[in-house]
Amino acid sequence: MYKKIIFSLFLIFLLTACSTLPNSSKNNNDDDYVKSVWITYYELSEFTDNASENEFKKRVSQAFKTLSKNGFNRVTVQVRPFADAFYKSSYFQTSSYLVGNRGDELRYDALKIMTELAHKYHLEIEAWINPYRISNSTDFSEIPSDDIVMKYKDTENIIVCDTGIYFNPASPDANSLIVNGVKEIVMNYDVNSICFDDYFYPTKNKSIDKDLYKKYKDDGGKLSLDDWRRENVSNMISSVYRSIKEINENVTFGISPASNIENNYNSLYADVEKWATNDGYVDYLCPQIYFGFQNENQPFMSTTKKWIQMAECDLYVALPLYKSSLEDEFAGENGRQEFVKNNNIVARQVTYLSKLDEVKGFYVFSYSSLKDNEETKNLYSAMQ
Repeated sequence: MYKKIIFSLFLIFLLTACSTLPNSSKNNNDDDYVKSVWITYYELSEFTDNASENEFKKRVSQAFKTLSKNGFNRVTVQVRPFADAFYKSSYFQTSSYLVGNRGDELRYDALKIMTELAHKYHLEIEAWINPYRISNSTDFSEIPSDDIVMKYKDTENIIVCDTGIYFNPASPDANSLIVNGVKEIVMNYDVNSICFDDYFYPTKNKSIDKDLYKKYKDDGGKLSLDDWRRENVSNMISSVYRSIKEINENVTFGISPASNIENNYNSLYADVEKWATNDGYVDYLCPQIYFGFQNENQPFMSTTKKWIQMAECDLYVALPLYKSSLEDEFAGENGRQEFVKNNNIVARQVTYLSKLDEVKGFYVFSYSSLKDNEETKNLYSAMQ
């Protein structure tokens, strides 16, 4: 009799103790833990290439079904890469990556279809936008004459520099256009989130906004050029955040900045610390920590810890599946071959992040890197 009681008490103790042991992926099965994959505009063009509406639906349905089956719970789709649209817009012309030529008639609404299919397969959907970027080229002849961009040509609303054409962050009209473009997505589509990419000021050249800065100073402005530029970007971010919440407070808004906090601040004029530590800017940040554990310049673990120490908003981490099997050219001598010699780098990063209470999820870059190989199999295993 006593032996049975003692055995039962021991069994209860053992079960209780085991239940408190640390799980190698304790966050992965949390309903709020985000597991997203970036789907770029050029990857979306593979779905739309020579596709009827029905064919597009079939391709997206198969992709989303597979992503959901393998553990993802969000897709982050690039629906405005170059002041263009993969959806019905009142402001931006239809993307050439959807219809063949920029501004051609919209044959079907890709975002509407993707939103419906994402929810069918229990995926959140996030509309990914490049707010300032217009073109990687400086050739305006590639843009239709009736495009809103052409109305802004040769005005203070546009910046043209070596890397392309951009909306000017100092321009009130350009920023209003960006805000209105976000508002129409939140109003017209059942998206769960809006994400901005890491493109902000395209250059540090003082000539790009000298007239607007002079006007600011003439009107009594006291900020230095650098601080003024940072304030321009932050004002746009806060306007977008406020506009989203006024329409639907359940839609989240986040930024996926470059990994180097100081470079964001000094070169891109993106004050990520301000956004991450004050209300009214973002719900989350998702820094692009596209490095291995042995990277000599920005090792994955220490870089992640820097963001954890800084951020007070939700924090996700973007991961570099695209580097699988490739030499990492800028990783230093020790890290150069890390992704070549190991087929589980991103899988190990997923496991590492899952143990950190401060990290609320991860994004994998990008969809086309999910292949039938060991790297992807290891990733899927780590995600479970």
